[in-house]
Amino acid sequence: MRKILAAAAAVAMATVGLTACGGDNGSTGSSGGSTSIHITIKNGTVTPSGDRVKAKVDKPITLDIDADSSGQIHVHSSPEQHIDFPKGHSTKKLVIKKPGIIDVEDHALDKVIVQLEVS
Repeated sequence: MRKILAAAAAVAMATVGLTACGGDNGSTGSSGGSTSIHITIKNGTVTPSGDRVKAKVDKPITLDIDADSSGQIHVHSSPEQHIDFPKGHSTKKLVIKKPGIIDVEDHALDKVIVQLEVS
C-alpha cells in the first residue's frame, strides 16, 4: 500500500482527458487540489479494490494505470464517464462536477476500483 501511495504521488501531474468514477483513503493526495490514484490491473484482479478516496468538486483526479491488457474504466458520475486505457502504463485525468460518492469500476471485470468521496 505504501508503494502504491508513493507511486501515485510521483505521477500526480500527468494529464489526459477521460470519463469515469473515483475517491480518497489516505493513499492519495487530496489536500488543496488534485487527487492521484495508482491503479494496477493484472491477471483479472484490480488494486485498489473498493477503497474510499476523498476528492474535491472541479479539482483534477489523476489515474495512474498499469494494466496487462487494454480496457475501460467506468465512472458513475453525473454525467457518467468512460476512460479507455491501453496495455502498459498510462495516466488519465478526470474532474467530478457534483459532490457525492462516485463508484469507479473496471468495466470488463465489473469490479469497483475506488469510491470517490467528492465534496
